Amino acid sequence: MKLERLLIKSKFQSLNSQKLSQVFKNSRKKSAWGIDINECFLRVAKITQVSQELLIDDLGIIEIPQVQSESNDSQSADVKKAIQAFLSKHNILKEDKVVMSISGQSVLPRFINIPPVEKKQLKGIVNYEAKQQIPFDLKDIVWDYQQLTEKVADTNSIEVGLFASKRATLDQLLANISPLETRLTAIQAVPLAIYNLISFDQQINGLTIIINSETESTDLIIVDGLYFWLRSIPTSKVDADLVKEIQRSMEYYKSLMREASNFQTILLTGNKFNEPNNVKFITDNFTYEVKIFKTLNNVKLSSNVNATDFNENILHFTPALGLALQGIGLGRIKINLLPPERIKTAEISKKKPYAIASLGCLALSLLIQYSGLYTRNTYLQNSETLYQKVLQNIKELEGKYKNAETHTQTNKSALDLISSVDPSRFIWLEGLDKLVSLIPNNVSLSNIQSSWIDEGAINSSKKVSAETVQPKKTVASTKPGPLKKLLLMGIKGESQEPSMRFIEEHIIKPVQSLTLFDQKVAAFKNVEIVPGSSRQVERKNGQGNHISFEIRWIVKSIDEIHDEENSVISLNGTSTPPNKS
Repeated sequence: MKLERLLIKSKFQSLNSQKLSQVFKNSRKKSAWGIDINECFLRVAKITQVSQELLIDDLGIIEIPQVQSESNDSQSADVKKAIQAFLSKHNILKEDKVVMSISGQSVLPRFINIPPVEKKQLKGIVNYEAKQQIPFDLKDIVWDYQQLTEKVADTNSIEVGLFASKRATLDQLLANISPLETRLTAIQAVPLAIYNLISFDQQINGLTIIINSETESTDLIIVDGLYFWLRSIPTSKVDADLVKEIQRSMEYYKSLMREASNFQTILLTGNKFNEPNNVKFITDNFTYEVKIFKTLNNVKLSSNVNATDFNENILHFTPALGLALQGIGLGRIKINLLPPERIKTAEISKKKPYAIASLGCLALSLLIQYSGLYTRNTYLQNSETLYQKVLQNIKELEGKYKNAETHTQTNKSALDLISSVDPSRFIWLEGLDKLVSLIPNNVSLSNIQSSWIDEGAINSSKKVSAETVQPKKTVASTKPGPLKKLLLMGIKGESQEPSMRFIEEHIIKPVQSLTLFDQKVAAFKNVEIVPGSSRQVERKNGQGNHISFEIRWIVKSIDEIHDEENSVISLNGTSTPPNKS
């Protein structure tokens, strides 16, 4: 009977001390099957990761008849039948991962301490150590390793675990599951699969021993905070001999520890503990708290799984669930005893579609290149005619450009005049309506006019001369000087009230205070009666005398209005500016 030390410092704290969102790094859907085969059962479990949730999507137990024979042929035939029965009932998708179990009795563990080195140097050192530590020719075994402790500045070594199994054992397993061989991604030892499940799903408080008792063997896994230790015992009976071996293992573990260790909990799993008498026997022979693995904390059941059936058989599925967790990348121990050549074959098989697609793309690329060369050759053959046409088009475009340039220069003066016009030209949108509305009923308008004048045409007294009333003709110039234009407006009309005072009160003053749009100050300045325009008009029809008049003013620029509004704001909130007529 072998007793191996497996003292592993975990890279992670207990799952319950972390948020699940930190564990699930990829939110896309992933699925994996765990397939656990022993002498009596084929047990399968499928776990699907969707976003940050793990779901058990499928479960199955298929019994394998026990054969009392020195030959394994009958047993292998029954295993193959069980695999066929599994495939007939369960659908494995193309993208699903498949991880298979191998018993702890079939795996040889070795643990070595090596100097802390970089990862690129680790493989070479471990390969050398494997030749020294494993008592078999490396050609006859399949082995894998995992760095178990991190490189820390204060330590002078790191611990690496080696796990090996005979090729003959693995070849027999692969022959029995040949329909699944191409879908297989990993082979893992049962006790390591159980540890992956417990460390992921359960809250372990204090020093705990996990007892997994199956038909052909019993696995012991001791979990001690950041460490764990395991042993496989080749017995399937829960009796006094098993209790002695468990106690011996617990004492041996204590001897490995520098500090005193006290066990607190026993966790039972495996199909043997479906029998209440076996549970009672363990409880009666130990003083520690005994628990049965019967609840999942971080994995849920999907609607495809019957909750009652699962709860009744949960002790069967601990290895299969641990294998499935490793398949989707959530197992702490990632050992893979699948022969390397088969891993390469599987990788090549996965890459075949991409290789075919690459060849197709290459062929398409060559076809496109040939087509391009043919087209280019035809193009070159006609290049002379094409170039002549291009040159002719260039000459025509050059002539059109020169004509357009001449036309632009001709109209540049008018364009400059338009661009220099103050934005107040848009007062017609609102000014006419307000202007007409303020005219009294006994006053009639005969004319409303406007024109643009040069600012320099206004004399120092801000009186507009009669000569500037008429709009000047714009003379086109290729280089016009910068002129500021003012908009001059005026109205002509007659008042039935023959009094200038009436005109001043009811027409001039309203025009002086008229505001436009949302402005806060008057829009017009220099509002005045045109000299000589006022005169009495005698009506022959007996309607009495009327008075004719003409009033003109200048529209303020936007800048002037803004300046006046700012002045109003600065004068202690004054809302009505002084009249600037």
